[in-house]
Amino acid sequence: MTNVPMNNVEPFDDCSDVLQDRDRLLTRATSNGYLYFPRLLPTDEIMRLRQELLQIHERHGLIKEGTDLNAAIHKEEVYVDVEYVKKPTPGVRTFYNEVLGLRSFNAFFHHPTVLSVLKVLLGEEILVHPRVICHIVFPQRFEHTVEPHQDFAPVRGTQNTWTVWIPLGDCDADLGGVAIARSSNELGFLDAGKLATGEALDDQSVWNWNPFTCGDVLMFHSLAVHQGRDNVTADTIRLATSARYQPVSEPVDELALGPQKSWAEWNELYADWEPDDPLKYYWQSLPLDVRTY
Repeated sequence: MTNVPMNNVEPFDDCSDVLQDRDRLLTRATSNGYLYFPRLLPTDEIMRLRQELLQIHERHGLIKEGTDLNAAIHKEEVYVDVEYVKKPTPGVRTFYNEVLGLRSFNAFFHHPTVLSVLKVLLGEEILVHPRVICHIVFPQRFEHTVEPHQDFAPVRGTQNTWTVWIPLGDCDADLGGVAIARSSNELGFLDAGKLATGEALDDQSVWNWNPFTCGDVLMFHSLAVHQGRDNVTADTIRLATSARYQPVSEPVDELALGPQKSWAEWNELYADWEPDDPLKYYWQSLPLDVRTY
């Protein structure tokens, strides 16, 4: 897959001024289809998680020997393309399952600052989908850049679902990041094939994107059209996370409650956790309307 050209690009609208004002927050969210909060999260917390994830990369031989681990320089000719892999090797499965089983990685999506914003936005108790994602984008792998899409297509359940995308470190123009077609949430549920080729949007659509700084948080509605931007660096891995959030009272797809990729069961991913860890199976105590689509 690859991204489509963006003829009109403007920076994200900084929404820090409406953080605790629900009426203004809703207006901004409905108008743009997203909420962008620069430096919302503490840098040190993000960098700790980044280092833990890169240590997994290092153990699996993905980091160039003799380089600073935090720089995320990949070993030449070694790639792990998790986004679109059809037939993962046992090594790829083991690597990504180790990421998904990291306790600190799972806890990160329950960050109280993020949850506090979403509770203001959605106005009720929040379900954090346990199907969380680590975006690992290797340089120059343009065929693996995520094409324009709406998250409602794979997530299903309620359209009142929001994705929270967080870069794990600074993400400059060369590393790319994610771009959103402003106000595309107002277009309804669009044909996925036409979205992927760029046919579903007008050539004059305004895309919002800017370089990200560690601590930035981007939230967007399930109908907001978004796409990845190419990692054009020579040798640097781009790391980011995303998870979906919705009101507890609204329908949720059964698949959203399982591990991403389904390459392991929860009991396998939880193998090294404390037996009584409250984060394990947390969604099972919630009054969910679980459906199969």
